Amino acid sequence: MGRSATEWTGPTAQPGAGADGDALACVIVNPSKPAVTADFRRRLARALRSAGYRGPVWLDTTVAEPGATQARLAVASGARLVIAVGGDGTVRAVAAGLAGTDVELGVVPLGTANLAARNLGLPVGDLDALIDIAVFFSARPTDLAWVRTTPCPSPPETGPPAPPGGWARPTLGSEHACLVVAGIGFDAALVAVTSPALKARIKWGAYALAALENLRTPRMELSLGLVGAPDDDGPPGPPRPGLPPSQERLVARCLLIANGGRLPAGIVLIPGARMDDGLLDVAAIDTVAGLAGWTSLARQVLPPFAATYSNPSRALGRVRLRRGTAVSVHLAEPALVQVDGELLAPTRALRVRMDAGALLVRCPE
Repeated sequence: MGRSATEWTGPTAQPGAGADGDALACVIVNPSKPAVTADFRRRLARALRSAGYRGPVWLDTTVAEPGATQARLAVASGARLVIAVGGDGTVRAVAAGLAGTDVELGVVPLGTANLAARNLGLPVGDLDALIDIAVFFSARPTDLAWVRTTPCPSPPETGPPAPPGGWARPTLGSEHACLVVAGIGFDAALVAVTSPALKARIKWGAYALAALENLRTPRMELSLGLVGAPDDDGPPGPPRPGLPPSQERLVARCLLIANGGRLPAGIVLIPGARMDDGLLDVAAIDTVAGLAGWTSLARQVLPPFAATYSNPSRALGRVRLRRGTAVSVHLAEPALVQVDGELLAPTRALRVRMDAGALLVRCPE
């Protein structure tokens, strides 16, 4: 087994609530991940038993059932702790199945970008520490976003084809769960062209190479609507039910609607974005003047000056930040959408709503 909770060098660990020998634990695992070995399963099971849990019950994901159904089955079976083992797709699916319940979620990230884990402050790559946190640490309320798109009546004549497994299906009803980010334009095109084989070889670096291939992503004309936006001269205000959203017309190469702003390599794209503040952070990103615009943007985004943005009215790389509890987007032309790394069919309309505190996730303080 990995290090005990008392050997963890991060924040002080706390025993899992309800781990009294009668609490059931379930592990929902993507079996395609190379790190999911027999030894890994033994180590995680031993840690759970040492924390006082029954089981664990192991539930593997499949292409047809990526985790939400397994999570709902775990809840129905009386589980008090569910651990998601896999990439961002597995984590978001399991999160959708646990949303609105008091069942705690542990995360062992084994994907390429592991955006959810990074934004939760988990020590990506340290398997022993990840097991300790998932098993022994206490949980805190965490937000979940829900994305709804309006499919185009007919597919656009140009644009990337559907991925080999088809477009991502809604997670629940007609909505897609989103733990970290929904992206339109450049961001979605990057996901579409990134090679799975290259991801297996160089991890998140494959996205960096794909980004270089997509510098000519066309600009989008869009209308952005916000509900529950923070007050101009004060802290974030509450949602304003019944009031129409504020509307803004923008031109951008990429629009991000995010629950967290951290990327691999220490990049912080959206400053102040948190997974427990009840707000969606929106970034409209644009460039002009060709390569000079992308160079300007890189200087603002990459360390050591991450997220130190210039005035968008004067910069060649332009980032406009907005916040709200619900976001609507209407596009002049159909565009691809990605949600936590999974592709949705081209759309001209998208709505995202915040489900504040929908999850209880185990992570460092």
